[in-house]
Amino acid sequence: MRTGTAIRRFDRGWWVTVLGGGAVLTTLAVGWWQLLFLPLGASHDGRINARFGLHVRNLFEGGLPGSDYLASMAPFSEQPYVHHPPLLNLLHALVGAVLGQGEWQLHLIGYIAGLATVAGLLWLARELGLGATGAVLAVALVAGTPMFWIYARLGLGVSLMLVLLALSVRHLRASDAELSPVPGGPVPGGDGGSGTGPSATLLATAAGVTAFSGWTGALLVAVLVVWGLRYPRLRRACWSVGAAGAAAVAVTLVWAVTVGDVTELAAHASNRRQWPPWDALVENYRWFYGTLFARWIRWLIVPAIVMGVADRRTRMSSVAVMAALAVWTLANPDAAYVHDYWTYPLLVPVFLGMAAILDRLGCDVPGVTPRSGWERARLLMVAVLVVVALLGFRGLGPYRQAYFEATSDAGRLIRVVRPGPAQEVAWVAEGVDPLPYWASYYWDLPVTEVPLDGDGLRSAMDTDLVLARSDRLPERMRLEVEPVAEQGRYALFTAGSLRLP
Repeated sequence: MRTGTAIRRFDRGWWVTVLGGGAVLTTLAVGWWQLLFLPLGASHDGRINARFGLHVRNLFEGGLPGSDYLASMAPFSEQPYVHHPPLLNLLHALVGAVLGQGEWQLHLIGYIAGLATVAGLLWLARELGLGATGAVLAVALVAGTPMFWIYARLGLGVSLMLVLLALSVRHLRASDAELSPVPGGPVPGGDGGSGTGPSATLLATAAGVTAFSGWTGALLVAVLVVWGLRYPRLRRACWSVGAAGAAAVAVTLVWAVTVGDVTELAAHASNRRQWPPWDALVENYRWFYGTLFARWIRWLIVPAIVMGVADRRTRMSSVAVMAALAVWTLANPDAAYVHDYWTYPLLVPVFLGMAAILDRLGCDVPGVTPRSGWERARLLMVAVLVVVALLGFRGLGPYRQAYFEATSDAGRLIRVVRPGPAQEVAWVAEGVDPLPYWASYYWDLPVTEVPLDGDGLRSAMDTDLVLARSDRLPERMRLEVEPVAEQGRYALFTAGSLRLP
C-alpha cells in the first residue's frame, strides 16, 4: 500500500513538473520569439551579440589564424577580445557555419540557453527532492522577474552551471546510497531521481564545459571541489572534476595570452579590480534591484536565500553559487558596478529557497476535492501564487520596449542606411552607446565616439554620416539640423550639417 502511494506521488509530481514547467517554457518561448529577429542595437544584448558576430565574420573571412583564433573584433578594434573563456565563441562559430550569419543566428544560443535554464532549475529541484508544485511555482515567479526575462537569454547564463549542480547532487545521492545499510535506500534528496549517479567521465566533462563557459562557472567548479574534498567518499570524483576545470582554465589562459596582448589584459584586470565609491555602488545596486525586480519579490530575496542555505537539501547548491558569485564580484568590483545583470546568478539560490519554503508549507496540489481546511488553504495559496506569476509576466511589456525594441532602432537604422561615400569611420555621437560593436557589425567600419560640440567632427568629411540620439542633441542642433534618416530616438546626420557656424 505504501509502495503504491509512493508511486502515485512520484507520477503526480512528474506530471506537475512536465505540465507546469511546460507552461512556463511555452510562455517564455513565445515571449522571446520576436526578440530573435530584432536588429542588434544599443543594449547589452546588442553589444554582446554584435561582438560574437564580428568574431564569426572574421573567422569566415580570414580563417582561424586571420580571426585571431575567434578573438578578432576588427574593424571595431585591432585588439583581440580575450577577456572571457571562449566556449561561446566556438558555439557561435558552429551556429554560423551551419545556419549562416544574421541577427537570429546570434540570438539563437541565448534563446535556447534561457529555456534550458528553466528546465535546469526544475531538474535541480527534482534531484534535491523538492516538491514539484512548489518548484514549478518558484520557477514561474522567478521567470516573471525582469532580471530573468531580460538576462536569462544573454549568452549561456547559468544553464551549464545548473547541469553541473544537478549532476553533482545526483552523484552525492548515489554515493550516500552506496553507504546505506538498507539496499536501495534511504537516499538523501527524497523522490527526485534514482540512486544511480552519473559516471565520473560525465561529471568531469560537465565541469570542464562549465569552466570553459565563463569565469563564474570556473569558480563554481572550484567551490564544488572544495566542498566535496571534505568527504573521503567524494574525493576521487572531486579530483577528476577539479582536473577538468583546471584544464579548461589553463586552455583559456593559454589562448588569452597567446592571442591577446598581455599588457592590455593586465590593464583590464587592474581596472576591474578598482572599487567605486561606496555611495555610488549602493545607489547603483539600489537602482538595479528597483528596476529589475518587482517590489513584492525584492522582499522575498533575503528570506529565500536564508532558506536556501538553511535547508539541508538546498544548502550545497545555494552556497556554491553564492560563493562563486561573491568571489567574482569581490575580484571585479568595477564590473559589478557597471553591469546590471552581474547578480543574475543569484536567482538560483533565490529559486531554491522559494521552492524549499513552498515545499515546507506543504504546497503539493491536493486531491480533486480538498478534504480539510488546510488543504483548501494550500489550494488557495497555490492559486494566489499562480495569479502573481501571471501578473509578473503581464508586467514585462515596458521592459520589452525599453530594453529591446527601443534600443534595436539604432541597429535597424544603420542596417538600412549605408555610410556616406568614401566614409572610413563610423561616427557615433556620445550618449548613444559606450561600446557600439553593432555599428562596426553593420557598416564594417571602425567606430569613433565623438562629442557633437567643439572639434569632435573636425576630421570627418562633410558627407560622412553621424549616428546620434535625436533626444540628446544640443538644443541649437535640434532646431536647425535635419536628419538624413531617423528611426525611433536615433537619427543620422551628415557631419557637414552638424558643423554649425
